[in-house]
Amino acid sequence: MVKQILVGLSILGILSTRVLPGIASTELEVVESAALGTRSSPPWSEPVQINDPFEGDFIGVFDRNSFFGQILNTRARIEIQSLWIPEEARFLLTTRDRNCLSGTLHGSLAIRPSCSNFNDARNLITLFLRIGDDVFQVEGENSVFPVSPALAEALQNAPEGDVDIRLVSASGETVDSEIGEETVEAWKTVYDAAQTLPLD
Repeated sequence: MVKQILVGLSILGILSTRVLPGIASTELEVVESAALGTRSSPPWSEPVQINDPFEGDFIGVFDRNSFFGQILNTRARIEIQSLWIPEEARFLLTTRDRNCLSGTLHGSLAIRPSCSNFNDARNLITLFLRIGDDVFQVEGENSVFPVSPALAEALQNAPEGDVDIRLVSASGETVDSEIGEETVEAWKTVYDAAQTLPLD
């Protein structure tokens, strides 16, 4: 059964500046930025207290998975980073490819091939998650996906083990990946905090 989640995106990117209740910040490692990027190196797959200078303070978990796959008939290294916080899940899907010109002979001297590295990020608009027997479909914008109360409850109660995901880009590319079991375990902390938020 596919559960489709359609939530208005007008407030995406605007996070609460309140510290989420339920866990004292002293119990978690502190991260000073919520940014995802190829040079970022937060603690992966463990709940952290994020104190972002632009977005405020909240609890979240960073996840990362990389593998070689096929994108637009090109075999490339794919890396998927994500940040799971109570209100939303953010993704960064990058592909890294190396293009080398063939080496040539100049007289009796061999010229080494010239190589260039390419990094490209995809704009993701649909997220599928298989949690237990249920498949959740979440529509997003600019690789950001809202987490509804129903999805937060499912994430909090996800069974042990990896969770399969499918990401669809604005250009129609589909990439299958997974969220590791340690991140799935960390969801219990992140989304338990989400359930304790007071109603506005």
